[in-house]
Amino acid sequence: MRRRSLLTGAAAVAIASVLALGGCSKDETAGPQEQSSPAEQSSAAQPHPPVNTMLIADLESRLKESPGSPEIMWRLADAYFESRQFEQAAAYYKKVLDSGSGETDVYNGLGISLHYMGRSAEGLTFLEEGIKKNPYHQRIWLTKGFILAYGMGDMEEAKAAWEKATVLNPESQVGKAAAEYLSALTNK
Repeated sequence: MRRRSLLTGAAAVAIASVLALGGCSKDETAGPQEQSSPAEQSSAAQPHPPVNTMLIADLESRLKESPGSPEIMWRLADAYFESRQFEQAAAYYKKVLDSGSGETDVYNGLGISLHYMGRSAEGLTFLEEGIKKNPYHQRIWLTKGFILAYGMGDMEEAKAAWEKATVLNPESQVGKAAAEYLSALTNK
């Protein structure tokens, strides 16, 4: 509820969609998808999007043929994330990390999945690991700010993370979303 009081209408939808990783693709300009916090999910009148069971089944089958494939596990984590099955997404993101893939997007996907499961503090630890590996990854700073603000209630640290995301590239979709969060924070 607090999030909705800070961000309204189209701005909230646009920012949430940028934050939600676009399937956590390796491409920083990946397409958006909308997500909500655990509290919003339980109180929202709209149903969850349908599970993409065919894609997940195909990826599970491919994983059986190539056990331990980081690429397939990553795609499977993304598919679960996009279908809002955050526990399964987190499990596969962890498996990707365990396989040795240290892509920052995997840390970001794991962090936001844990946040949506109500485990924001744990999610932040993975975001911090990702930031250590790549402090210039704009989306992870945006996600960090989101979790600090709406999972931990730490608006000062959230502001610092969003400022960092904005400075990295103010003209990108992620940079503009960070600027929107900052604007909403100062206009509350």
